[in-house]
Amino acid sequence: MFLRNLLFIFLILQPFVDKLSKKAGAEINIFNEMLSIAVLIGLVVIYAYRKRANNLILVVLAFIFYCSFLVIWRQIFPLGFFQIIIYSQFFFYFLYFHSLSEEVKHKTLISFKRIMSVFVIVIACLAFFEAYDHTTFRNFLGVHSVKRGINYFYLISFFGSGPSLSIFLFIYILIWHYIHYALKVTIKKLDIAMVVLAAILAILTFSRKEVLFIFLFLIFFPYPTRNQLNKWIKRGVFFFAVFLGLSVYYITFFGVANSTALNPDYVRWKIVSKSFEIYADHFPFGSGPGTFGSRTSLMMDHIYQRYNVGQDLLGWEAINSRGPIYDAFLFSFITEIGIGIFIFLFFIYKLFEGKTILNSEYSRFTKNFLLFFTISLSFFVPMFTNNFGFIIMAFLGLMISNVSVFKFRRWYAKA
Repeated sequence: MFLRNLLFIFLILQPFVDKLSKKAGAEINIFNEMLSIAVLIGLVVIYAYRKRANNLILVVLAFIFYCSFLVIWRQIFPLGFFQIIIYSQFFFYFLYFHSLSEEVKHKTLISFKRIMSVFVIVIACLAFFEAYDHTTFRNFLGVHSVKRGINYFYLISFFGSGPSLSIFLFIYILIWHYIHYALKVTIKKLDIAMVVLAAILAILTFSRKEVLFIFLFLIFFPYPTRNQLNKWIKRGVFFFAVFLGLSVYYITFFGVANSTALNPDYVRWKIVSKSFEIYADHFPFGSGPGTFGSRTSLMMDHIYQRYNVGQDLLGWEAINSRGPIYDAFLFSFITEIGIGIFIFLFFIYKLFEGKTILNSEYSRFTKNFLLFFTISLSFFVPMFTNNFGFIIMAFLGLMISNVSVFKFRRWYAKA
């Protein structure tokens, strides 16, 4: 348990470590990969001890073999192989945590929630300093301000970005519900205060997508009630209040950002356009792992040179920004691996299909919403390759009881 808790703490701190390493001038950071190696070793030990493995490993191996074929065919080794390792980490976390016993899974979930609660308190304490002098705080982390929030005030905490902080808080709110409704851990006044605090902190990040997902989760979560009519009346009133609140929130603070997003010159639309252009020339298999919009693509830039991808998409090193090229991740991911995306999506589908350990509507809704959130946010954020994606896969592994490649669920049957 101690090592799993330590791993979880390191995963949460990964963005902070990344910011410090960049500030120190490190050209490469393999902190995530070191954690993933530890997870892989743990997985191998468990499989070796049990002398059997979940047949989902076949899907993972199929994905790795397909990408390896693509790397050899496109002659983009050795960096192409390194990108395959980066992509494969996503699978390792699910397989490892899914391999634990049910009793250990429940204890781990409760322990992880306590750890996240401590971090929420830390984030709240740092928020006071950010409110007092956010410029000094951001300079310490080596990040620049963007046009967001109230006169450039928006929370980033030790994550170094508002969206990253809000993703963490979304996961906390979701796991809070799973612990207290699915696992039926008693809700105390402090627990209520913590989840309300997390929601307030998330709003103060001024992150559009993540805040929207938080309130969508809260609106549609199947809270227990004895009277179905009262349930839907309360939900309707809550929905109306949230709709009004979010409308004011988005119009007041994101008017310029929303109009910019609809502009044809918006950076994400440019990346999507380049993705279609590159994939059309590399149809149907893709340009290969590590060639467009991925981490190693910045070290293997022949595609960028060939298609005239400039610094407006790649980011400007002068302000320590390498973000834009990652901001339409799912499109660039498909551009790289082509029809291999169907192998990846088949893995995700099997997780949707998988039964939860606790056969309750709370656990099923939480598991499915977590997957929905991951896929949706992947259109904008590299959720399959960052620490938050790994955390989500760990939680999914802890929630799901069994999932089989060879069995398909009858969706019209009762779950």
